Amino acid sequence: MNRVLQNQKRKGCCIIFLHQRAESAGRVALFGRRHYYASTSSALQNNNGAHELQWGDRGQQPGKQTIDKISSSNNRSNETPLKQKRHQQHAPYTKPKSQQFQAPFSVFISCLPGLEPLLLKEVEYLHSHWLSNDCEVSKRSEGKPHILRGGVKFTVPSLHHLYILHLYIGTASHIYIRLNDDHFEGLPPLFRARGFPELQRKVKDLIISQRWDEWLTTSGHCGNENSLVNVQVHVTTSKSKLMHTKAIEERLKQTIGEIIPNMSDAATAKTVRLMTRIDRDVVQLSLDTSLTPLHRRGYRLKPHRAPLREDLAYALLMAGGLLPCWDLRQQFSKNSDDSFAADLPSPSSRGTNHRILFDPFCGSGTIAIEGASLQLGLPPGRFHPAPLDGTCFFNPVLWEEMKSKAMSAGSSARQYEPVCVAAGDIDPKALDAAKANAKRAGVDNCIDFVKGSFVSHPLLNQQSKDGKKSNVMDDAAQQSLLVVANPPYGKRLSQSETNNTIYRKLANVLLSSSSSSRRSIDCAVIGKDVRVMREAGIPSLDVAFSTKHGGLSVAAMAGSLPTPNRP
Repeated sequence: MNRVLQNQKRKGCCIIFLHQRAESAGRVALFGRRHYYASTSSALQNNNGAHELQWGDRGQQPGKQTIDKISSSNNRSNETPLKQKRHQQHAPYTKPKSQQFQAPFSVFISCLPGLEPLLLKEVEYLHSHWLSNDCEVSKRSEGKPHILRGGVKFTVPSLHHLYILHLYIGTASHIYIRLNDDHFEGLPPLFRARGFPELQRKVKDLIISQRWDEWLTTSGHCGNENSLVNVQVHVTTSKSKLMHTKAIEERLKQTIGEIIPNMSDAATAKTVRLMTRIDRDVVQLSLDTSLTPLHRRGYRLKPHRAPLREDLAYALLMAGGLLPCWDLRQQFSKNSDDSFAADLPSPSSRGTNHRILFDPFCGSGTIAIEGASLQLGLPPGRFHPAPLDGTCFFNPVLWEEMKSKAMSAGSSARQYEPVCVAAGDIDPKALDAAKANAKRAGVDNCIDFVKGSFVSHPLLNQQSKDGKKSNVMDDAAQQSLLVVANPPYGKRLSQSETNNTIYRKLANVLLSSSSSSRRSIDCAVIGKDVRVMREAGIPSLDVAFSTKHGGLSVAAMAGSLPTPNRP
């Protein structure tokens, strides 16, 4: 090998000629059972460019000749810009200044991988609404939301706006409040930790500087001062020297317990979840605002086999063109009278969502329930408890008031236009579960459940097999149709069925219905194999997003079917 050209011992030292690539790395070279620490000092170089290396036993530091003092000008000259950026010398650690942890908050809204653009649309929509309705926020220069891997980063100006995100966001899984951030003024910066003592010391400095003992309590709005708090620590590591997540969790809980007097593991203690992420030895702490994931709406207590996640169904509806149309003026109005209902937009201005929604494979009814809630203006988080329980930011009174305003706005909007949602399935047990879930969600009066195959459904045929029309067919000829489907795939298919037959049968029925009724039909389908969906014969469908669901890679395709020219 060319890595080591010559090795010669001389009075307890070694003169080793290293390959130019190994020389530029400036790293610790391991030979046998001894560590050799490279020194790039020009005084130790001879005319041939050799480096004098001192050696020692494992773990023994050779004094001044450490890795941190390697000259970057000599050793980083041949590296790519990306590697030079990774190996940049960080500023020395300084203790964070004492400052109170309060709004504005730096939040990270997480979602399933691949749903970041749809989540960004939701956040931008809410951000534009509260900029136009809240005068105090519009005067400030708040940063725009932007996509990061796995979610959207955003600046929330107040606790009230944070509650709005919890109430109206439909494609998110969690909302985290950053406790340290390099790019947010008012928060301590990120820090490096390569060992447990260093990690505990710097986390302790962070806790003391942010006064966790003041806000990590349930005193304030709920009235239980000095009640017990159970801090759960969840750790993820990547390419770091600290790799044992359980050991990191134990050290962090021990450090927090030394400072927080009311920390306890009792069953009556309020639970607070702390997220710790260590990436390349850089530590970032975040506060999970809700123990229950946001995609668990709370109405699906009777699921059928292989149900679709609520946030994934919400994203599939958005891909099909059913976008949220919240009106947040009542959330920012100080008066709680009913005059707001008179200011609701007319049906013509809100008519983008006024069409019939059809789910031919309803299962537990998730797509139909999410679609009906969207058209009714019912927020996705209406069944969630108040966020930030176990902290001083927990305000159940404000949360219940915001939910009541959102529900009243949805009921007022219902009088302008009817909501028509149809769902069908061949399994009677699935229909029973879907009806129970819809009743629990409060949208059972807006969904028409029909037992049978989608081939004979009244929406896709003028009449069903028994010659009776469904109540959703009254105005079907004048309205456009949105078909959102989650066909069975994988183990849910019987031996006589394949993906090709189901998608091809659905394509033939949709195309024949479009040509016979001469109305516009939009379609959004999720499946496991994009190639099979393309070969099914449905034209004009493009990939909307791809993500993971139940350990499987799935993709959603959406588009409009070609509409024949009217005579």
